[in-house]
Amino acid sequence: MSTPDLPPIDETGGLIDATILPGGTPLDWRTLAPVPGETRWVHLDLAAERARAWLTEEAGLHPLVADHLLEDETRPGAEAIGEGLLVILRGVNMNPGAAPDDMIAIRIWIEPGRVITLRRERFQTMHHLRSLAAQGAAPLTPGAFLAAVTEGLADRLDPCVDNLDEMLDDIESAMLEQGTDEPGWRATLATIRRQAISYRRYLVPQREAARVLAGMATPLLDDHDRLKLRLAAEQIARVCEALEELRDRAAVTADELRARHEERLSRTLYLLTIVATIALPLGLITGLLGVNVGGIPLSGSHIGFIVVCAVLVGVAAIEFIIFRRMRWL
Repeated sequence: MSTPDLPPIDETGGLIDATILPGGTPLDWRTLAPVPGETRWVHLDLAAERARAWLTEEAGLHPLVADHLLEDETRPGAEAIGEGLLVILRGVNMNPGAAPDDMIAIRIWIEPGRVITLRRERFQTMHHLRSLAAQGAAPLTPGAFLAAVTEGLADRLDPCVDNLDEMLDDIESAMLEQGTDEPGWRATLATIRRQAISYRRYLVPQREAARVLAGMATPLLDDHDRLKLRLAAEQIARVCEALEELRDRAAVTADELRARHEERLSRTLYLLTIVATIALPLGLITGLLGVNVGGIPLSGSHIGFIVVCAVLVGVAAIEFIIFRRMRWL
């Protein structure tokens, strides 16, 4: 189901969205502090200076937490710090013009009464949660919110893997049917391998992060949240296995293409060698007959050319018979 295009609350300052969960109560910069009995979600644009300043100076976070959330380079992981959880996850970049193998980071801090999320690029998962919040249907607790984000990112991995699988299936089927290869196949195989490796680079630690979260003894997560995190971890694990299989299949297919190319090249060189071997004595004979000195046989005969041609044909036939008996042809 499509979601509405939600405008940011403060596009310049980087406050993309802020509400009291499950949503329907918008907040602004002055009302982002946690309040007992409520869970507030603050969604920020990491590239905005106002958002970065609020995170370090006004959010009331431990400096270590703020520094981790603002790091330029991140890797998926989960860590308990004080009463909160710091979680870094990655999702496929589905924004227009994005590289197919680009995976972008979502930074999450959950604590009693508040969820803080930061991103640079737009996430479909976060956009969906914003739509739910606008309808008053977003997850109610920080743990449920974290589980929903992890589950949403995992669900959006399958179409990307399926697309790579279809690309590889098309090449394998065409190879079986045609028996030849197209110039673009090698580039497609390289793309499949590169994307599979790029996805797997982040998904393996993301799988471990989901497993760590599912096993954490923290009051922020209830049994239902842990179950959803375990299921997300299993789904990511299946995607990792599928990516590994795709990488191996692409490597085998590339080796098959390389072997076919080398076989054709070897066959061509072999035929050229045979042709050159047959032509060598013929060239020797014609070279000797073309020497501009006296005593050339048949130089005065009117059938000399025919005789020479017949000799050359006979020599070529004898060579051909010898090569066949030696199984060179």
